Amino acid sequence: MNLTYLLRSCHLFSDLDERELDAIREIAQHHEYGKGQFVFGEGSPSRGLHIVVAGTVKIYRVGPDGRERVFHVVQTGDAFAEAAMFMDLYPATAEALTPATVIVIEKNGFKQLLARDPKLSFRIIGTLVKWLRQMRDALTDLTLKEVPARFAIYVLSLPSKPGKPIKVTISKTTVAQVIGTSKETFSRLLARLARCRILTYHGSFIRIQNRIRLEAIAQGEEKI
Repeated sequence: MNLTYLLRSCHLFSDLDERELDAIREIAQHHEYGKGQFVFGEGSPSRGLHIVVAGTVKIYRVGPDGRERVFHVVQTGDAFAEAAMFMDLYPATAEALTPATVIVIEKNGFKQLLARDPKLSFRIIGTLVKWLRQMRDALTDLTLKEVPARFAIYVLSLPSKPGKPIKVTISKTTVAQVIGTSKETFSRLLARLARCRILTYHGSFIRIQNRIRLEAIAQGEEKI
């Protein structure tokens, strides 16, 4: 397997030159995971930076009530566990939602590269800042916004093309976990949105019928 090609497919390393990629390749290993297999568990020793080069991985913790709280769903080309490079233990669990190929970049070797390469250091700082902003926004949404608003924000964040249905790469159960609600509450919400002709969600596709109303729900200006 061509590790250099796989590394270049990651947004974090996409514009590095061959010398920089070769240095990272020396401390990288790739792993294959089946659907439902754990990439790492909360509290296990931190190994380094992870990159999804194929498939989808969810990052979550299990609360005292036994329910999962999904922090992030990592898609192909994205990195995760950046903050864990500076920790002894992983603060959450990573599980493959689909068959997945993941590259692990050994943390001590990567830290040495960061010390020698300011450009790469700034990239990592940028991803950490982005991750912290996402966590802050997610916490704000969970505490201040109702479920319909959280779902509307999620839908509006997905890549879309005008007039085309939106492909959702994760299950409805996982979407419910991402927005912090139960499957039953989520199903009732989808039924209301369909009756109001705001959106439909069939199979893996969402079709927005009234974007103006969906945006109003996201902003808390309309209740449903």
